[in-house]
Amino acid sequence: MLMKNDRVSTGIYGLDDLMGGGFRENTINAIRGGTGVGKTTFALQYTLYSLNRGEKVLFISFEMSEKQILRDCMDMGWGEIKDHIEKENLKIIHIFGEDLTFPSLDLAEMIRTSIPYNCHKIVIDPLTHPTFYTEKEIRKSLSTIFQELRKIGTSVIVLEEPANGNQTHEASAMPLYLSDTVIYLQNLGFGELYDRTLRIMKHRGSKHGDSIYPYTIEMGMGIVIRASDKQIDRVKPKNIFDDMFNDAIEKTRSMGVIGKSLSARIELLQKNWTRDEDPTEVLKLVLREESKGYGKRT
Repeated sequence: MLMKNDRVSTGIYGLDDLMGGGFRENTINAIRGGTGVGKTTFALQYTLYSLNRGEKVLFISFEMSEKQILRDCMDMGWGEIKDHIEKENLKIIHIFGEDLTFPSLDLAEMIRTSIPYNCHKIVIDPLTHPTFYTEKEIRKSLSTIFQELRKIGTSVIVLEEPANGNQTHEASAMPLYLSDTVIYLQNLGFGELYDRTLRIMKHRGSKHGDSIYPYTIEMGMGIVIRASDKQIDRVKPKNIFDDMFNDAIEKTRSMGVIGKSLSARIELLQKNWTRDEDPTEVLKLVLREESKGYGKRT
């Protein structure tokens, strides 16, 4: 797993602790959910967090104009967004999906020509217009867009959940397959702590929490994850087993060439060992299997 300083913060209070420090750099991160769960709030919060730290952001909207985005931010108490627009740190593009003749090519070209200098953050809200999804070329179309986004930096894309809840339909599922991270927001309507919930469905190359986490949307703050100390602790590496891992790493020194790569893999396992379970038996099994025939290797 990458160290925290190689991560891009989500800007969502409490979420980075559940995702190994945040998003990986140069990745596509999908925020999925139904109407009214806070997807756009998530996108704007990620945007504002980056802007307030001296970064630039390209925000592509298929639903809201710059005036509407500014209004929503002002309503949330995020008045500094206006200054970022005036200083051109934030560039907002409002387009209509119907106007794109070849969606993947048009959008990719738009990103290339519109991206501000030294900008490494992109937000697309939402990437769910029917124009993007032809049954014949859906994967190719999205792959073209995603490849372009990864070249530039770290992106957040908003995906609207189909009204019928069909999550297996190719048109709605393909962006999830191609994304590096998928975060699912849901409004259960309970009216209690778990009225709104967040789940990290996928986070490639990363250890992440697999629980369902309650969240609230607070004026002035945005989305706040209400994970318990116990839930957060489940994601943290357990350093009480360091001696066992270090002992296993020491034993790899006598295993020749394969010992070098094996020790690195054990170190990675150590950084990602979040269980309370003693790793001794796992380490014994690995060393036993890896030691088979190592003397014949050069």
